[in-house]
Amino acid sequence: MTTPRGAEPTNAWAVSLLFRVWSRVYDHPLPQRLYYRRIHHRIARRWRPSPGERVLDVGCGTGLFLKSLAADHGALPGLALTGLDLSEHMLEQARHAGAPASAAHPAPTFVQGSVYAMPFADGAFDVIVNTISCHFYLEQVRAFREIHRVLAPGGRFFCAAITFGPVGASVAGVAVYHPPRVLAAHLREAGFELVGEERVRPGSVLFEARRPLG
Repeated sequence: MTTPRGAEPTNAWAVSLLFRVWSRVYDHPLPQRLYYRRIHHRIARRWRPSPGERVLDVGCGTGLFLKSLAADHGALPGLALTGLDLSEHMLEQARHAGAPASAAHPAPTFVQGSVYAMPFADGAFDVIVNTISCHFYLEQVRAFREIHRVLAPGGRFFCAAITFGPVGASVAGVAVYHPPRVLAAHLREAGFELVGEERVRPGSVLFEARRPLG
């Protein structure tokens, strides 16, 4: 049975607690340099940001990806960056050390909310990224449908996910790690067209999907 829109799945409390603790060490340079930032760079290289794009990072954590985009692509006029995360503790860290801002290049905006009921209008974003957090979406198709809703027709969705072997794995009702074929099926079921798939790290796959124009 699918949970009604606006309601949280059973792992919401556990995930919130996990990130409350994790927010204190999430920005440690070693895991960021060895893992997360390499994935961020791979997404940006595949995406090639363009001036004026409206960008949403779902599960943005402490906002490091958005801040690096603001720093690396500050010459792109009107690149609008928004981060959404369930954990207010993560967002406190994101807001504490914001990216430099100007009238032409405003700093990222950070919003607390759930991937299952995002506080954004239909088609509000041109590009959506999701980096190593979709394993917490126990109702993954439902989450991907909500991402599909807030993405503009023709917009692109970059989803980097942890995968484990041909059958996947689960962690005590808190997280589910699907194999690539299941992730791809979930994206298609949510209404996306798959544009590309590549292995970016051992055990990690990057999907590029698109919301159809029709």
